[in-house]
Amino acid sequence: MNATANHKIFTHNGTLTLENPATGDHRTFKIRTIPADSDFAPGERVVGLLTGPDNTSDYTWFGFVKPERIVVWKKHRGGVYDIYAHMLANPEPWEAKGVVYHWDHVCCRKCGRDLTTPESLESGIGPVCAGRA
Repeated sequence: MNATANHKIFTHNGTLTLENPATGDHRTFKIRTIPADSDFAPGERVVGLLTGPDNTSDYTWFGFVKPERIVVWKKHRGGVYDIYAHMLANPEPWEAKGVVYHWDHVCCRKCGRDLTTPESLESGIGPVCAGRA
């Protein structure tokens, strides 16, 4: 993963798949922003692991995405979610072991629309939302 891709974990919403070519295993994660009108953590960014067959809704949400780190929620600490958080926040040692990071989908962290322009892909915010800021 290059510096830009690593940067996206802390600035972008979207879907990220970690693949281990040596074993054939992979894990898919989604990062999203909680809506501002939500009762739970409005405006916070969260990360979830795909745990079921529906890749749009079968995620187990397990932590907050903070600047330069992922905070695993108390009920998920002490297990595999701590490892996943470390893999997402610190990709370099995992890449050295052969893990490949794939951004499958990137969307605006304000409104959730797909991002397509280079400027939007770099900033994590689409042009309409950037104009509102």
